[in-house]
Amino acid sequence: MARAALAVLLIVVVPHGSSAEPLPRIRILDPVLKSLFEHGTTQSPTLRALVEKVEAASILVFVEGGIQMPDRIGARLNFVTSINGVRYVRVDIDCTLPPRRQVALLAHELQHALEIADRSDIQDVEAMESLYEDIGFQTFEHGRHKSFETEAARAAQEAVDEELGGRTRLPSHAAY
Repeated sequence: MARAALAVLLIVVVPHGSSAEPLPRIRILDPVLKSLFEHGTTQSPTLRALVEKVEAASILVFVEGGIQMPDRIGARLNFVTSINGVRYVRVDIDCTLPPRRQVALLAHELQHALEIADRSDIQDVEAMESLYEDIGFQTFEHGRHKSFETEAARAAQEAVDEELGGRTRLPSHAAY
């Protein structure tokens, strides 16, 4: 059902020709998470740099907050599709986590989005898995589903977490 909803969303937001102002490449669907993200970009130079790179890349990142994440997974990125050279990925963030952790995990997943964006040959899930077998390491496998990790994503997460820890606390929002 979630894939069907995202497919409908993609139809609505697929770029149609040129417009006066380009739409953002990072589209945060949850208003609370969007607020955390916006605040995080004002506090974290690392997060700002990641956002600038994503905004210049041929990838669209849809971000949603969720409360039913698998055990020990705070965030994840899934490849959705590729249309006209633009890759679409979906990031889920566990919205029950503390705000600072949510923002750090979003930075982690944006790094993964950039790893995909940097390779024009990544056009489907199989190619994405092949990429991560080359540049990362597998952390989990359950049936057909595999999870991978990279040191670059871990470093981005740690940098953002550190930058946010020494600054004004992120706004606290109740989880839904």
